[in-house]
Amino acid sequence: MKIVTFISLFLCGLSFSQGNLQFNQVLNLSFTGGGSNYLIPVGKVWKLENVGMSSYSSFFTLSVAGQQVFLKNTHTSYTTEFNSFPYWINGGQNVGFSGTHSGVVSIIEFNVVP
Repeated sequence: MKIVTFISLFLCGLSFSQGNLQFNQVLNLSFTGGGSNYLIPVGKVWKLENVGMSSYSSFFTLSVAGQQVFLKNTHTSYTTEFNSFPYWINGGQNVGFSGTHSGVVSIIEFNVVP
């Protein structure tokens, strides 16, 4: 009876699994003050690690599937820090990066492995 219960629970767990993440590559994507759009491929996941701006007085805006996401911004006279990283986005999404100035977003891309 214990074996049947164990096998049943194991099979139920397999049917609800979401997959594992496997490192694929590091991306450094540039954006302009007017904004730049990227498509996350299906079967991938992006982990946004950080953003570098061309000016310390800049702000950074992220949009996912057309919805703006405002990340917490700590601005001083010397630097701008974004305290909401890392930020995860699943595959198949359109992502836009913009700011008052240009910049670069550092991303780790993962494969979703069943």
